Amino acid sequence: MTMKDAGHRECVRAALDHEVTDRIPVNNFALVTAARSAGVTVKEARNNPGISARVAVDYSLKTYSDFVKPILDSQVPFADLGMDVRFPDDDYGYIKEHPIKNMEDIDELAFFDPTVAKECPMFTQVITKSLEETRRILEEDLHICGLSWGPMTTAGYLMGTEDMLMMTMMEPDMVKKLIGKTAPFISAMQKKMIDSGATVMWMADPTSSGDMISPDMFREYSYPSLKEVTDDVLAAYDVPSFLHICGNTLDTIPLLPELKVDCFSFDHGVDIHKAKDKAGKKMALMGNIDPVRMILSGTPDEITKECYRLMDAAGKDGGFILAPGCETPQASPDENVRAMGLSGIGYRKGRD
Repeated sequence: MTMKDAGHRECVRAALDHEVTDRIPVNNFALVTAARSAGVTVKEARNNPGISARVAVDYSLKTYSDFVKPILDSQVPFADLGMDVRFPDDDYGYIKEHPIKNMEDIDELAFFDPTVAKECPMFTQVITKSLEETRRILEEDLHICGLSWGPMTTAGYLMGTEDMLMMTMMEPDMVKKLIGKTAPFISAMQKKMIDSGATVMWMADPTSSGDMISPDMFREYSYPSLKEVTDDVLAAYDVPSFLHICGNTLDTIPLLPELKVDCFSFDHGVDIHKAKDKAGKKMALMGNIDPVRMILSGTPDEITKECYRLMDAAGKDGGFILAPGCETPQASPDENVRAMGLSGIGYRKGRD
């Protein structure tokens, strides 16, 4: 029996609980895409919380998304740590230098307190205030997403990802120490984002991909700190937890319910039937439309057909949120992202 949809967050809650509503929830998985759609640069949105919130809310509503992310630049925290981060006018920041070279550097590494604005002026301006403004202007009950990198990815930015992966063979204890040291910092950022308006815990850890590390390495290096973050945040806040990992994650999926992940966002290269089989009813899945071939370069009709294929595979019995397999490319046509949103709305019509 189909349960009546009671709104965006209720629809998402039902999906997380593997209940069936009269539509399938959709996440447009967009950040800077909203700025491009509105005709403003990333720099304008990054530096102005009012613009960041407005363009994100407008974009989510016109693309029929149940989630909204303001224009959050995930490299901002590294700038507040004193690292050399360059911020282009119309793209995300990129890190020029990685400060961690040896164990002594890890011992000396000091993170800012996200609750003290003078310690983290960019985090406060770009992330905290944008979330506060999104909460203030949002008239519908969309879920508001913050964003942080996961522990292994954060450690990779601090050390350099290639160097870090090499050091897992030469100095594994050093790598574990660095990854472990990031966990309380990530927890603190997540808590501040929730206090500022985020209604879900959203974390992305692409360096934990099966394309980069083995399942045994995930268990040894990623798992302990991911668990520390989720345990800490979810002990303090009753919010859904979302984790995104790029690439091949089939062998990782069975471990994620142990981490209290309510919904796993997975890449387009993963077979959705196998992912659904691995996840069972222990957690929900989100994905996994090809963001380049479909969302950026496809047609609305092609996208609708692909969305229905994915929902047939994973959404008939709940437990599924429709979304791209990774972030919506910046130049994606509005009509393509809108086609995805409309597919979630139209999927169950006439099927009951």
